[in-house]
Amino acid sequence: MFEQPDQIDRIVALWREVRPDLDPSSTEVIGRIARMEYFITRRVLQDLMAHDINVGEFDVLAALRRSKEPYQLSPNQLQTMVLISSGALTNRINRLEMSGLVRRSPDPLDRRGVIVTLTEKGLRVINEAVVNHLAAENELLEPLDAEERHTLAKLLKKLLQTQED
Repeated sequence: MFEQPDQIDRIVALWREVRPDLDPSSTEVIGRIARMEYFITRRVLQDLMAHDINVGEFDVLAALRRSKEPYQLSPNQLQTMVLISSGALTNRINRLEMSGLVRRSPDPLDRRGVIVTLTEKGLRVINEAVVNHLAAENELLEPLDAEERHTLAKLLKKLLQTQED
């Protein structure tokens, strides 16, 4: 089957033409990852707008939902799960609390601490949002069969692990 050239093929071809001394083959991978990130972000934002939340808020709600009943975590636990600064997390929690999606309560084990808990509304929103989110991810991966998805996941994991360590 003949594959049509994409924008990345055109960029690589132009680099090879104007700078034959360079090897732009890395762009074939990195450029495509970056380009897919654009399409993924656009699709995710589109879906989350229907729930009146943004990506950062989705991440916090999803972390709480994954924690099982009673869907609560300390800010430190949340920060570890969403990988952001404590200041950024506080801002997200504030917005979610103002929207009625989470509530803060004193930590019974630490007088200085708080616990963040999903409200009923927050649970309803994240349950709906995650269904749409996973459907969007599957739609974006539709051109790949199961074996290709598995191979791509393994390769991306290998790349990520070298950067995260």
